[in-house]
Amino acid sequence: MRVAYVALDEHGREVKGGLDAPDLPQAAATLRGQGLFPLELGEASTARAAAPTGAGWRPSFVRTSDLVLFLSELGLMLRTGLSLLQALETLSQVLGSTALRRCAGRLSTAVQSGRTLSSALEDERRLFPPVVVHLVRMAEATGELDQAFARAAEYLERRAALRNQVISSLLYPAVVILVSAGVFWFLTTNVVPKFARFLERRQGALPWTTQLLMDISGWIQAWGPTLLVGLAGALLALLAARATARGRAALDRAVLSIPLVGLVARTAAMSHLGRTLGLLLRSGLPLHESLTILAGSFQNTSYQAHVAAARERVVRGASLAESLRGPLVSPLCTQVVGVGESTGALDEVLDELGTFYDRRLQALLRTFSSLIEPAILLVVGGMVGFVYLSFFQAIFRLAAR
Repeated sequence: MRVAYVALDEHGREVKGGLDAPDLPQAAATLRGQGLFPLELGEASTARAAAPTGAGWRPSFVRTSDLVLFLSELGLMLRTGLSLLQALETLSQVLGSTALRRCAGRLSTAVQSGRTLSSALEDERRLFPPVVVHLVRMAEATGELDQAFARAAEYLERRAALRNQVISSLLYPAVVILVSAGVFWFLTTNVVPKFARFLERRQGALPWTTQLLMDISGWIQAWGPTLLVGLAGALLALLAARATARGRAALDRAVLSIPLVGLVARTAAMSHLGRTLGLLLRSGLPLHESLTILAGSFQNTSYQAHVAAARERVVRGASLAESLRGPLVSPLCTQVVGVGESTGALDEVLDELGTFYDRRLQALLRTFSSLIEPAILLVVGGMVGFVYLSFFQAIFRLAAR
C-alpha cells in the first residue's frame, strides 16, 4: 500500500512524503533505515500528512502535569495486571483532561484494531513528544511497557520542573522592572505635570533634582508615544525574525552569548542532553537514532544543528565524545561521555551527568536570584526615591521663603 508520512530528518527538520510498504510497521522501519524519525504514518488516502491544511488537527491544550498523570496511571494499571486495552478504556472514562480522555479513547480504538501502541502514539504527536513514542516502541519489543511509562512520566516531570524553574527565575526580574517602569511612567506623565504647574505659579529657582525631574517629565510627554511605538516595532521585528529559520538561528545564538543568561541556557542544555540521551540509550535505542531524537528535542536551533552534526560524525565512525566536542558542549561533558564509552556504561554516565547539571543549574539560578534582587531593589528604590526627593526639596524651598 501507499503510505504517507511525516518525519524528522537528521537536522530535526520536518519532512513529508510517501512510500510503498506492505504495512505501517515496515514503513516505519524503512524510514528509520533512511535516517528519518517517523512522526505520523497512514494510508495515503487518509493520512493527515496528505490532508489539506487544518484537516485532522486536534488541539493540544494539555498541561504537562496532566500528561505525567496519564502516563503514570497507565503504567500503574499495567503493573496491577490490567491489559493495555482495559487500561486505556478505563483512562478514557476517568481522566480529568478532556483532551487526554479523547486521546485514550483513540488509542484504545487503534489498539483494538490491531495496531501497536507506539504507532498509535505517533498519530498523537501534538500530545506526546518523540522521546515517549520511542520509549514505548522499544518497550513493546521487551514487554516492559509499565516501566517505559514510568520512565517517560519521570522524564517529562523533570523536564517541566527544570523549564518552570528557569522561566520563573528569569520572569521575576522582568515583571518587577516592567511594573517599576510603569509606575515611573505614571508619575512623570500624570503627577509631575500637575506639580510643575503648581511650582510655576510660585516663581522661583528650583532645586536641580526637581528641575531634572521636570525635564524628564517633559521629554517623556513629548517623545513617550514615539518611544512606545518604537519598542512595539522592535518587539514585532523580533517576533517576525524568529518566524524565519535564519532569524531564529541568529536569536538563539544571541541568547547563548548574553552574560549569565547564556550560562543558564547552556547549563540547562547540558542537563537536557544527559537526561534525554541517557534515557533513550537505556531503553535500547541505537545511538544514531537517539541522537536524531535528541537533536529534535532541543528548543535552541544552535544545539539542534550541533547534535545533528555530531550524529553524522558518529555514523561515519567517530566516538560520541569526539563528535560532541565544540563550543556549545562543556569539556566536562565530553570527558565524562568518553569515560562512559570506554567503560560500556554510557547510559548510566549520561544520567549522572544530567543529575550533575541539574544541581549546577539550580545553584546558578540561586546565584542569579541573589544578584538580581538587590539590583532590582536598588534600581526601583532609586527611581521612586528620586521622584520623592525632588518633590520634597521643592516643597522645603517654598516653605523656607
